[in-house]
Amino acid sequence: MSPMNRLKSAVLQAIALLLIGLIVSFAHNSYSVNGINPFRKVDEVPVLSEPDPGGQEGIRIVDLSGLEEALAGDAVLIDARTRTEYEEGHIPGAILIDYYEMGRYLQEVLPTLDPSRHTVVYCYGPDCEDAELLARELYMIGFTDISVYKGGYEDWVDSGGAVEGGLDR
Repeated sequence: MSPMNRLKSAVLQAIALLLIGLIVSFAHNSYSVNGINPFRKVDEVPVLSEPDPGGQEGIRIVDLSGLEEALAGDAVLIDARTRTEYEEGHIPGAILIDYYEMGRYLQEVLPTLDPSRHTVVYCYGPDCEDAELLARELYMIGFTDISVYKGGYEDWVDSGGAVEGGLDR
């Protein structure tokens, strides 16, 4: 076999392997509980930095006082961190929905949540994007009264807030 034919054969095999890999990947993604929909437009969900920018819809960013006000008003609190971090300590009453295991948690937790009730999502601290990413996903499935506590668990602890440990469910 000539070098040119060997090269051609190698390229065709590489293309075939790539196509098989893509088919297997898309099939796995479509059946996985944590599969993603590549056609959703989560980055189009508006994130508002002002508490009430003229009634505009979207995810609101809140600080510690905004979180305390929401909790006083009976809001649902969601912790977007990992199970291990949640078990080590979380804001009292927070429900765990690990952003990276969202599919599994949503199957367990979603039926117990009311999408019309104010929901606040937090994660570790101001540099953690998981809370905003989870809030965007929740917004896309109908949670329209949703906020992100940007200071997160770190800010809560630094301000002297109470902490619970363990897994509530």
